[in-house]
Amino acid sequence: MARVAARLDRDERKYLGSLIRSLPPDTPVVLVGSWARHTVVPDMSDLDVLVIGDQPTPPPPAEVQVIVVPEDRFRERLREGDDFPQWALRFGRPLSGRRRWRELSQSLLQDAPWPSVERKLSQADRRPIAVDDLLQMGDLPAAEEELRSALVHIARALLLSRRVFPLSRPELADQLIQASLRPFARFLRRLSGSGSLTPAEISFLANAAKRWASRLASERQGP
Repeated sequence: MARVAARLDRDERKYLGSLIRSLPPDTPVVLVGSWARHTVVPDMSDLDVLVIGDQPTPPPPAEVQVIVVPEDRFRERLREGDDFPQWALRFGRPLSGRRRWRELSQSLLQDAPWPSVERKLSQADRRPIAVDDLLQMGDLPAAEEELRSALVHIARALLLSRRVFPLSRPELADQLIQASLRPFARFLRRLSGSGSLTPAEISFLANAAKRWASRLASERQGP
């Protein structure tokens, strides 16, 4: 906790302390995402925290996302091929409840199925359509955010289809390049660049996302 706290601002440190104190002492509270991987992008990376349990948690500040998952549901999602529980087990950094988190990792990770490519494609499926709708409304920031989410889901699906486990969002482009998926890596990097996208750029990338997702889905179905 001390090493993480040194990189947080005052409000984030205060919130994490209150969150941990509000829960039973054996409740796993786990840092996930780019903060867990030390790949934080300033002004872009939220602080993502996983809580294994079903207790209520204090309302977080805007830059903190708390993901509360009961243990039974966490196990179920893992069996269903959801990549999030497996990511957390592989790379999450427990802030409290370390012994219980270690027990879960040791008991679940060894026999966990490879995450489902189809599940990631399903999560991305309607987002390009939402991008088009938001463009029609003139809401460019929301369209760009929907586009970013779609591209990240498709990037993870592409990597999983090549038996490469996706890391944090800022690391995906490099992973795609290493997996001979450089064109898609360029799409992600354009979204991570400075400045906002134009409506034409957003529309182009949304259409590209549809094509890549459709192509991968067809490959998965076979002849």
